[in-house]
Amino acid sequence: MRQNDPNNLRVPALRLVNALLPAGARAGVWTFAERTETLAAPGEVDDDWRRRTTANLGRVHSRGLFTDIETALETAIADWDGPARAGERHVILLTDGLVDVAKDDNRDAASRRRILSEQLERLRELGVKVHAVALSDNVDTELLEALTERTGGWLESADDAEQLQRVFLHMLEQSAAPTTVPIEGNRFEIDSQVGEFTLLVFRAPGGETRLVSPDGQTLSATAHGPMVQWRGEPGYDLVTIEQPAPGRWILDGGLDPDNRVAVVTDLGIDAAPVPAALHSGDTLSLETWITDHGAPVTRTDFLKLLSAKAVLTLADDPTQRIDQPLVLDPVRNRFTATIKANALSAGVYELSLLIDGETFKRQLQRRIRVTPTPLTIDYQARVADAAAVAPEADGATTEQGPDQPPAWLRVVLNLERDQVDPESLFGYVRLAGAGKESLLEITAPTSLPMLYELPVERPGEYQVSARLAARTVNGSSILLEPPVETLSFAFTAPAEAPPPPPPQTFSWLTLTLYLLGGNLLLAGALGLTWWLFKRATAKRAAAAE
Repeated sequence: MRQNDPNNLRVPALRLVNALLPAGARAGVWTFAERTETLAAPGEVDDDWRRRTTANLGRVHSRGLFTDIETALETAIADWDGPARAGERHVILLTDGLVDVAKDDNRDAASRRRILSEQLERLRELGVKVHAVALSDNVDTELLEALTERTGGWLESADDAEQLQRVFLHMLEQSAAPTTVPIEGNRFEIDSQVGEFTLLVFRAPGGETRLVSPDGQTLSATAHGPMVQWRGEPGYDLVTIEQPAPGRWILDGGLDPDNRVAVVTDLGIDAAPVPAALHSGDTLSLETWITDHGAPVTRTDFLKLLSAKAVLTLADDPTQRIDQPLVLDPVRNRFTATIKANALSAGVYELSLLIDGETFKRQLQRRIRVTPTPLTIDYQARVADAAAVAPEADGATTEQGPDQPPAWLRVVLNLERDQVDPESLFGYVRLAGAGKESLLEITAPTSLPMLYELPVERPGEYQVSARLAARTVNGSSILLEPPVETLSFAFTAPAEAPPPPPPQTFSWLTLTLYLLGGNLLLAGALGLTWWLFKRATAKRAAAAE
């Protein structure tokens, strides 16, 4: 830290968190090096807790000799036993180095193994989400990725100490997000239910923050009333106003997407947990509700007067934005919606959950990282004639044998073993066209990538579709339904043998007709014979007379 944070900017970053932590949350703060030191003992966040924490921030230093991450995590969860009775559990880890517990590489390696095995499993059992801040290029990225991904946490890097304030704000919103009101342009609305608000403004270098109240009074760092606390820190201002006038407030200063207005109010907002990471095949389920003194509001007649929406904005490109209305579930008194992740491009998104009551607005903010799915499937149309001269990916060639079809669909399936449990994979691939349909069942792969083949007997265009499901290593579900693809198979179909004559079927009518015809012929022949016999007999009798 002596090199990565020479100006000790961890202190203003912690001060920001201290000011924005919602009252009633339970929190603790420690520093660690070769051992851990308590800056703020775990307790309920209130004015006394904030004062004690502020008083101890001067003890943050850079004199540590080692980086004992294992002991730091053990200390943070020391009083957690069994599943959480209420709420969620989060640990925010700030580090700029590797696991370093002694001047002995073997001991360092042993500590790292324990973190990735015993300690990680313990964190998962306790339902702890680990969020990590990397303040150096020398951190153990693999370790931090394992801790955050396996626990459903958030990992973010700070390019330098000046970025710590923003990164700590993001970490706070991932773990204990305060209730806020939206800033629209340079304006925000304060309603009569708000007893206090804290404005966080990130200043441009050399900039100055001014605030205009609804009655037109201009407030600044050097000119404000007794009900205003104005703290200027390196890079940002924190302005707390008790009993603020309701109405429209105007921020005269730099516009920044990380500016926030956190409010203290009995009429708040809460939301169901949101995953920190989504794969392109996932579905994001959103659920939010209004609270009164911390309890969900259940008056349906009141809730029907409200509207709600979710806004997803790509952090690197604010023009990429999705506004999704949330619909009231009258049975559960919550606003809900689902968003398909394949509608989002890869990147980090800021999620805002907003409930609008016309006379008031409440907002919660999170961050979500959308990543390409760790499960991929690829289709290739293969024709025997072309395959005889075209080498396969491994350099071998395929020659048409006596039992080989004239063409086939080649399916290549792959997954990231460090993200997906291979044993959980199942699904199918469907090939339809030329009047036929084939289905290929996908099961747990024995090796990667897995290759499958579906024979194609007739030329033409075929539609290929697939549906695959699996679980990530941290237990979340992955559903992959790639868009339907059309593939063309052009080849000369082999000559077909003439169809065999249709089998003769037995018919009682035909048999009856045959028998009847035969009997008639037989009767006719017998009748003629009898007539000839009688005639001959008559002639002989006449001759005898």
